[in-house]
Amino acid sequence: MHPSILENNHLLDFYDTINLTTGEMKTTNRYGVKVTPSKNASYKSLEFKIYDTGTITLSGSLHKYWNDGAHNYNDFNYEEVLFVLNDLNTKFDIDLSNSFLKCLEIGINITPPVPTNEILDNCLLHKTKPFEYQKNSDEGKYKQVQHSQYIIKIYNKALHYKSKGFKIKDEIMRFEIKYIKMQKLNEEGIFSLQDLMDYGLQNFKNIILIEWQNVLFYDNTIQIDQLTNRSKKAILEYSNPNYWTGLLAKNQTKNFNYHRNQLRKIVSKNSNKVQDLTTEIIGKKIDSLNSKTIQIDPLTIMSKRIVLNDDNDTKKHICKVTGFNISMQKENSILLSHTGLKYYYNTDKRIFEQIKRKYLSKVWINSNFETQIKEMAHNIRNENSNKTIKQKRIYQPQQINILNQLGI
Repeated sequence: MHPSILENNHLLDFYDTINLTTGEMKTTNRYGVKVTPSKNASYKSLEFKIYDTGTITLSGSLHKYWNDGAHNYNDFNYEEVLFVLNDLNTKFDIDLSNSFLKCLEIGINITPPVPTNEILDNCLLHKTKPFEYQKNSDEGKYKQVQHSQYIIKIYNKALHYKSKGFKIKDEIMRFEIKYIKMQKLNEEGIFSLQDLMDYGLQNFKNIILIEWQNVLFYDNTIQIDQLTNRSKKAILEYSNPNYWTGLLAKNQTKNFNYHRNQLRKIVSKNSNKVQDLTTEIIGKKIDSLNSKTIQIDPLTIMSKRIVLNDDNDTKKHICKVTGFNISMQKENSILLSHTGLKYYYNTDKRIFEQIKRKYLSKVWINSNFETQIKEMAHNIRNENSNKTIKQKRIYQPQQINILNQLGI
């Protein structure tokens, strides 16, 4: 693809970083590391970059794209993946065969058999590496283990998005594999997006289940009073991640494996088998999301494209002018307002900056934050009013507007 195709796309608003004093392009990041200058644009959580070398990169979540950049806590099935890929091809001329993967995240959202935080707290190690809690403004609080070629992540998605103002009833746990090197995928013949679809998302099921079973999990439902004194003493040690890392630090691999097997035997005989129940739930969820139906026509998929709120009966609100999600505002909202603008400022700076570049006049560029919010909201309202006036001028009351007749 030639960069000009994206640069001339009306859906993308490109910008670059320059020194306002010298006019020079920024060539180092905040850590002083050299970076290649690029033009950047974002659309529904995807970030487009065009480098001076002519290289084009696209990063972000296809799942979030399906939800207009708002979130990835709901289900994202086979049909919806097809729609997103078709949509990217239609809107941006993205050829799947020529879109080469540099990294890949594969994840599954489930309702776990016990509270998500309880599972997170009791995920001690993955293989032989300890889990660590992480915190990120975009991803929230989660646990992860980093290996040489991939990262295992476990999230409390419900808690994270509740903190962002979304109304979610059920527990949502996300288990995710992030490939940071492509060797394992290349060995399966996966190099491009087209290769990924040809390989089949269903074929990641066994990989995900194996990696979940590779988690050293302490089960809180163990009925300790039914254990022998020896097992009771062992369980106290098994619940402590430091015990396991201590064995590994002493290079006692055989001892580590022996006690891991002992823990699994105790769990199997004296608990509710939370890890096995979670395995079953993950497997069934992957099967349901990847079931292929006859409804793979993108128009059919789009007609079903509804994101549900707490009551499971209300369509997600979209700003009539900007096209961005305004579910965080009042139910009768039709335009992005002060509340929504502040929400994007706190949760997604890229979207906020995109809105700012388009709807904030240069007159107010150096004003304080509250003034900028006020002016952006004002300009969005003005654009909506101008569109309404234009429509009334084009379609006189006695005329029939075919769009209205079709319900568009």
